[in-house]
Amino acid sequence: MPEAEGWVTDLAGLVSPAREAALEALMESYRNGSGHEVALLTIPTLGGGAIEEFALRVARAWGLGREDLSDGALLVVAVADRKTRIEVGRGLEGTVTDAIAGRVLRDVLAPAFRAGQFEDGLEAAVRALHAAAGGDYGPLERAADDGLAVGDLIALAVVAAFIFVHIHQRRRGSGPFSGGRSGGGFGPIVIGRPGSFGGSFGGGSRGGGFGGFGGGGGFSGGGASGGW
Repeated sequence: MPEAEGWVTDLAGLVSPAREAALEALMESYRNGSGHEVALLTIPTLGGGAIEEFALRVARAWGLGREDLSDGALLVVAVADRKTRIEVGRGLEGTVTDAIAGRVLRDVLAPAFRAGQFEDGLEAAVRALHAAAGGDYGPLERAADDGLAVGDLIALAVVAAFIFVHIHQRRRGSGPFSGGRSGGGFGPIVIGRPGSFGGSFGGGSRGGGFGGFGGGGGFSGGGASGGW
């Protein structure tokens, strides 16, 4: 069982130290603002096991989500197996439905991975999960350069597409986001240049303020699996 090294546990080496620090800052800020916990784990291989069983064991062992709510989610990537999994805690199953988790993997993560853009794909998937779960980010200092780079435009497009389709389907009362469960709204999103989070969360120190997970761990197999 891998031990959590922070919000990002990159055992497969997909993320540079600078990008990892930025992701840690983003994910810590999301927990501070929303209370929800979304973590990322990459591993070299599953060793022949099923990613569903592996992700469920890890999410429970790490205690993701608040103890009384189990409002956590875990994104797992097994590189050699080319498999992905979003494991969703019981407290988020009403908003991060199986259908939404599947769309994050198919429409956000997989295309970036097929293009070899692993860091961008992981960040976009994390942002999409934050958007689906809802809630605010904690305050972050705005980057000095306010111009939009390609990564900014990708992130904006991903979030805008999720919000548009979600609102459209809620008005119709059905569709790919219904997932057999009641849907949830998307909370406010802070979009910044990938890797540019500053202020008290920056500085490049590993962990980004990570103080451990909330002790929830209430996972019952909700989520989705995919590949690229």
